[in-house]
Amino acid sequence: MRFASEDGAKATPGDAKRFTDGVHETRFLEAVRENGLRAQRFSYIPNARSGWHVHDGEQALYVVAGRGVIARWGEAETVALGPGDWVHVEPGEKHWHGAAPDATFVHLAVTASGATHWHGPVTDEEYAAASQTARKPGEISDGTGA
Repeated sequence: MRFASEDGAKATPGDAKRFTDGVHETRFLEAVRENGLRAQRFSYIPNARSGWHVHDGEQALYVVAGRGVIARWGEAETVALGPGDWVHVEPGEKHWHGAAPDATFVHLAVTASGATHWHGPVTDEEYAAASQTARKPGEISDGTGA
């Protein structure tokens, strides 16, 4: 059994190859076995975002504060996220997430297993289009809410 405390947590700037400026990561649970479970908190300033990436295992995101956006590769609809929202990312789904243009964004990420593979930055054009068209989870046309 392991325990993580806010008292011992330290936020560090996100890796510049994986995130824009203005993203901070706080690692709470590190994998104890190869490709094991891990948990982090990510904080974004307005306009900050991750790059495109894929997880080998499932991931759950929980929005703690602010407003954000998540987008899946090849899909025109993007999702606007707010406090209390959950996102279930399936293995192999290429996606990105970040803050809204005018808000900060904080989420928890729990990744069940495997590695994360990074596929380059989200362009300013991709970000602007996603931010302008993002809809709340219940408004997405496929009915899944994600």
